[in-house]
Amino acid sequence: MYRLRRLFSIGVSVVLLIVVFMVDVVRSTVEFDGGGILYFRELAVIGALLSIYAFISSAGTEKGKAATKGIGSLLVVVTGTTVLVGLIQILPGLGFTEGEAVAVPLNSLTVFFGTFVSIGVSIASIVTLMTVRDLVLHKRKKGTRRNFIIYVSILIGCSILAIPFWADELSALATTSFVAAIVMVVVISFRQSWIVFLSRREKIYSIIYSAIVFVTFIVLSLLLTNRTFLNKSVIFFSSPVERFALLNSICGAVYFGMAFVSTLFHLPTAEVYERKQSELSSLHNLSRLVTQVFDFKDLVNTVTHMTREVCGAESAWLEMIREGKVKGMREYDVVGINNISEEQIAMITANEEFNLRKLVIESKRVLLVDEVATDRRTRHMKPHGIRFGSLLSVPLVSHDQIIGILHATKEFEYGFDQDDIDVVTTFADHVTIAIENSRLIAQSLERERYKQEMMVAQEMQRRLLPQKFPTSRSYEIAAVSEPSMEVGGDYFDFVELPNDRIGVVVGDVSGKGVSAAFYMAEVKGIFQSLSKLCESPRELLIRANHTLIDNLEKKAFISLLYAILDVRKSTIELARAGHCPMIYVSDNGQDMVRPSGLGLGLTDGEIFSNATEEKTIRLRKGDLCLFYTDGITESRNEAGEEFGYERLVQLAGQIRSQSAHEIQDRILNEIRAYCGKAAFDDDLTLVVIKWLGT
Repeated sequence: MYRLRRLFSIGVSVVLLIVVFMVDVVRSTVEFDGGGILYFRELAVIGALLSIYAFISSAGTEKGKAATKGIGSLLVVVTGTTVLVGLIQILPGLGFTEGEAVAVPLNSLTVFFGTFVSIGVSIASIVTLMTVRDLVLHKRKKGTRRNFIIYVSILIGCSILAIPFWADELSALATTSFVAAIVMVVVISFRQSWIVFLSRREKIYSIIYSAIVFVTFIVLSLLLTNRTFLNKSVIFFSSPVERFALLNSICGAVYFGMAFVSTLFHLPTAEVYERKQSELSSLHNLSRLVTQVFDFKDLVNTVTHMTREVCGAESAWLEMIREGKVKGMREYDVVGINNISEEQIAMITANEEFNLRKLVIESKRVLLVDEVATDRRTRHMKPHGIRFGSLLSVPLVSHDQIIGILHATKEFEYGFDQDDIDVVTTFADHVTIAIENSRLIAQSLERERYKQEMMVAQEMQRRLLPQKFPTSRSYEIAAVSEPSMEVGGDYFDFVELPNDRIGVVVGDVSGKGVSAAFYMAEVKGIFQSLSKLCESPRELLIRANHTLIDNLEKKAFISLLYAILDVRKSTIELARAGHCPMIYVSDNGQDMVRPSGLGLGLTDGEIFSNATEEKTIRLRKGDLCLFYTDGITESRNEAGEEFGYERLVQLAGQIRSQSAHEIQDRILNEIRAYCGKAAFDDDLTLVVIKWLGT
């Protein structure tokens, strides 16, 4: 659709321009007072330019250019157009005869090239207006958009007033609007906020581009105001277009002239802006590091690297402080270095009289050495050939205790100003948090690993349960499963079967915990594969038992209830393998549907097959079916009494009129209220199906 709109726009503009060209050829050879035709011609020109604008606008939105790239694109368009105009002007055989109102082309070739350059100038004007709009509205303020809309409105009005049919009568108004447009050009040209956000490289490109564009617009304005081939061609093509192009050329010259000057003055601030960007980026990355990086080695290496970035240091290193073997003594471990050797660090800290580490620890403040060579605290380094101009040491303080020191050096004296100190101090606070987090992770690694493994197991089990439930106008389904431990052995699932049928299964693996969860995963695979092959619930249970009998431990078994909900027939067929009976609530009362059956894995062959029974129930509007595991009925209160089947059946009858989700929530709330502070002893699963009969 997007491409079709663009093709339609360019197609309409081509057709209209061909019509305009044909009319112009006739105008250049025959004198006629075709007022209606000329009106139609002006409308065709406007329609063609609007179609061109729609095409260019869609292309510009798709590219989403940055400020410098936008100016570069404008440079290509405007410079190319100006060069093209210059080349066409020197072609032989082209010219105009001065008429009473406008210059008339000598021949059809002049009409063709005149139309061509007019279209080129129009496109350049449209691109200019769009580029200036994007730059002016960058980081806009409240009145910015209003000022630009005023300028565009005056620009359009000024162009309309240039139409020959009423140009003489409204010449004073046209002149006034032209002057007003120039004033608004000056007003919007002060909006150069986009320059502040350019990097040094982008500012240099902006200066070059703006200078070339400024000169090009000056040349284009001169060509449009003097009686040149371009001026005569555009006026013959359309007087409104000539006024539109002239005003946009003036706008481009003024705006990019001011952009050139403004960028030139902002160039010295580029380094400061880039530095602030680097500082913010580094602090942001470190903030992410605090929560994402737990490997201590990776953390300290990143810290020393980023320390150099935030303050422009020549080298950096991080040392941690720990209690020594002798009580009251401290030991220092250099844990991260960047662009400096351990030998050099040892020489820097070798001064016993003015030990840098002791000075930082005793004061708990930042230590700054502006002149390393002459300062008494560091002049011992000079004989060793260590050439540092300035040094900065920042303590890492956690709970009023210094846990480490972050050092940075620069080649020249007085290299660290107050901004550097503030940034590195803030940076050190983030580093302290990151290191403390890393230490806590290291200290509790075993416990956390176990917890993570259990969380993974829990998540895997959660994913084994259906993430989406079947939906239909004929029924509502709500289901929930809560393990008593991190993982459990309860299972429920749904499968869509052919002919508007839904398979529903609820199961319970004997035991709890990880082993039960593994069996649950196995049951899911069997159910998903057999449900598409078996036509009846009884057949599925028989085949599932045959598959599981050799894979389960001797003491393990699985209880299962499988039902097929037939939407077309309004029936539900179910078979049970030693599982809790289905509770069926209808207008006739509450009933527990319990077809006979043995648990899966207890026995094989004819015994299981003969013991497995299947029942079919015809559903009516408002009927309710509850599938659940024994965690529901065997939930105990503080006195040790079970919730029981009777309470569940009675509760289902009382809340039958509510929706499936409300019924589910009501049952769970009743069980929690019944149990009180007593914990659930078993996994708990509940599936609610309410037949709507639609």
